[in-house]
Amino acid sequence: MTDLKIVDFREAGDKHRHRRQHEQKEGRVDALRERFAAALPSKPTPVKDYFKKKRAKKKG
Repeated sequence: MTDLKIVDFREAGDKHRHRRQHEQKEGRVDALRERFAAALPSKPTPVKDYFKKKRAKKKG
């Protein structure tokens, strides 16, 4: 029996691209976490604070 499901390669490519970009961003965040933990061990949320500051700078 044949499979009647049609594959949209554009949609599949977009999903793959989005997943890959997300993994790259997560990798960068993990690297930042390690760097901040080494530099500022006493600060509880240095990465979150860094991204908040960066986002505020972008908006303002």
